Amino acid sequence: MVPTTFSLQAASQTLEDEGLVDLEDSSIGGHILDMEKRRFPFSTEYGLDFCNTHVLQNERVRSIVKSTFRRCVLAHWLRYEAYPGHIVSFMRGGQRAGRCALVIHLWAKGSRVNYFPRSHMLELPATKGKRLLWETAPSAISEAGCMATEKYFEDGGLVILDARTNYEIKQGYAIKFEFVTEDLIKSWPKMVLPKSGVLERKVDSMQSAEIGVNFAFKDHLATEPK
Repeated sequence: MVPTTFSLQAASQTLEDEGLVDLEDSSIGGHILDMEKRRFPFSTEYGLDFCNTHVLQNERVRSIVKSTFRRCVLAHWLRYEAYPGHIVSFMRGGQRAGRCALVIHLWAKGSRVNYFPRSHMLELPATKGKRLLWETAPSAISEAGCMATEKYFEDGGLVILDARTNYEIKQGYAIKFEFVTEDLIKSWPKMVLPKSGVLERKVDSMQSAEIGVNFAFKDHLATEPK
């Protein structure tokens, strides 16, 4: 169930200190299951509605994103499956890099993950892995004094993390959404959608003065199942 109380100040402080905040929303699991049954049609009207409902118009997510950045852009979203034995992060650099991106993890039912709180503040050695994420060896994590916090999402879950925070997906999968600053988005590729008046109007309605979206439209794209 979704908790009845929420403190933006407390959530934002936890995110700053720990590098992640668990919003304890198990209701998302059923919606992810429906997405899975439809074979993850991200580039359709259904997919955009999923993104809008569970991320962009989720009041708790939106309030945290807006309190973190003056203006940002939804740069990317994708599904990441279990990758046991691999500790990864979307960005690196520790305190020197600063916070320039937030990641939203929507967890499927039965997922299990190790998060490494406070790893976002450390400049850990990392190399680009097969998934084009930064990978850090378990020995380097251990030497830095980072202890894993395991989370099991029996019915699904929702976690917001600093993009520098390390984690390991041990079981299940997450649908990941990444918000980045306007300076950073300049070097990112667009998420491409099939050219459609319906989709163009939908994307336009998803944007606001504070949060943009990184979509482009092209003709003759293969359409995903609805």
